[in-house]
Amino acid sequence: MLRLKFHNGSADIRRVKLAPAKEKSSASNALALPGQRFVARQPIFDRSQNVFGYELLFRNGIEDYFNADPELAARATLDTSLLLGINTLCANRLAFVNCTREVLFKDLITLLPPNQVVAEILETVEPEARLIAACKRLKSFGYLIALDDFAPNDPRIPLCEFADIIKVDIRATSAQERVGLMRRFGSPKCKMLAEKLETPHEFQQARDMGFVYFQGYFFCRPEIVVGREVPASRLHYIRMLEMVSRREIDLRELEKMLKQEASISYRLLRYLNSPIFGFSLEIKSIRHAMAVFGERRTGDAA
Repeated sequence: MLRLKFHNGSADIRRVKLAPAKEKSSASNALALPGQRFVARQPIFDRSQNVFGYELLFRNGIEDYFNADPELAARATLDTSLLLGINTLCANRLAFVNCTREVLFKDLITLLPPNQVVAEILETVEPEARLIAACKRLKSFGYLIALDDFAPNDPRIPLCEFADIIKVDIRATSAQERVGLMRRFGSPKCKMLAEKLETPHEFQQARDMGFVYFQGYFFCRPEIVVGREVPASRLHYIRMLEMVSRREIDLRELEKMLKQEASISYRLLRYLNSPIFGFSLEIKSIRHAMAVFGERRTGDAA
């Protein structure tokens, strides 16, 4: 178990290695404390078995299983990644973040830095015109794109032109099908990743086929990362909502209120410094954030 603490004291992080639960009971989740956040990470290795990145997986407790709507899970993982920080979660490696249709349409992945994130498009996402436009935007922002659980005759074939990595589930494909996928889609531009590897033989076979990246229980089971948010005051939330609903906002009074609520201050600075805004200088204070909001509001009104 490894315990870390952010330099600003905003969150306490624990990493816990667990075997998958046999039953989806709520016994372990009952141990969760208010404000705790959970996310699992599973390493992805290169051909030399060095860690290339981590896939981030939603968890709503310390049990290692998925128990949520995919859309809710994707948004919760994004929020946790923004709150805790990609560097903390992935030890300065790339983060593979699952993307649903809505996450892609709304550019939510752009809250996270493009040099640290791979947008992993799930197998349930259909390649319609809006989705292709979303992929073009992600590529223009500098994000890598991966296609998850890719199979022969996959409906996402139109997205392959944007893909930097294609993930193939070896438990859902035959060796012959994997050879065919490798020949058709594998290239210096698009690397192939073999997932769900469980034995040395499966790893060696995938490696001999030409796969570049590898993931599965043979290397490591998902590791649960537990973080705790700064406690928030509901009373402060209500007061701030009332304050920002006024026709004329007293910025000094709002600044004072924000500074009293550490959880909101932390989230606000994290959010404003995310790539979606593209500010050239880091926003380090609530006053600076208020000034930026004021300038943007004035500019929009003009």
